[in-house]
Amino acid sequence: MLGFRKMKTLLPAGKPVTFSGGRRLRHELKYIIDEGTYRVLLGRLKPLMYSDKNSVNGEYRVTSLYYDDVYGSGYNDKLCGIAVRKKFRIRSYNLDPSRIMLEAKHKDDEYVSKLSKQLTDEQYRALLKGDCSFMAEYDWAEDVFGEYYRSNLVSALKPKLIVDYMREALVYPHGNVRITFDKKLSTCYNTIDMFAANAAYSPVYSKEIILEIKFDGYLPSSIQAALQGINAPRQSVSKYIICSDKLMEVKTHGF
Repeated sequence: MLGFRKMKTLLPAGKPVTFSGGRRLRHELKYIIDEGTYRVLLGRLKPLMYSDKNSVNGEYRVTSLYYDDVYGSGYNDKLCGIAVRKKFRIRSYNLDPSRIMLEAKHKDDEYVSKLSKQLTDEQYRALLKGDCSFMAEYDWAEDVFGEYYRSNLVSALKPKLIVDYMREALVYPHGNVRITFDKKLSTCYNTIDMFAANAAYSPVYSKEIILEIKFDGYLPSSIQAALQGINAPRQSVSKYIICSDKLMEVKTHGF
């Protein structure tokens, strides 16, 4: 059964906690499901929810370049289950160069939150080279540029790998619910530039689908009912970890 762990309430339903920089704490539940489960869930949820406005034929492509520090904190903190942690990534949608986002995703025990800011192509190219000097004026800012700049000063952030997948997203306004199905997970093995013409990918998941359920203070009862009875345990799923391990396998043993 698709289990919902008893959740701690920070504030009354509908009033999410906001941290510095405008980070809103949200619940995030993750599962790995099969094609049959995906189809059952989609059939139940579609009459209740709306397709994400950015979808084309129901889906869109998500490509993310993940950063980690010299200590591998992003990888190791996740494996060790550190309750409070964060990671940086550059994300594009449908590989559209006019919309490149730098994101800092935070994990605060049971909750997640995110800061993001759009990058110019010039800024993106600078970060590929490890140059974040354009962020110096944001040294004390409570936004993603400030967080990145300070983290880089302490532990030297570097681009590590590209994660790529197709996403089908459903949204619901009450509770600010967002349910996503991520398919065809793959990682790039020959470049760290997501826009490179020769970027080549190695498939990681071909049949497995990653289900993510995000919401603020509460999950409406109608959506909870639609999610019940599915044979999939809740898991701590990290695409960065999964793709890092796959990339190491490819580099060590080949295809």
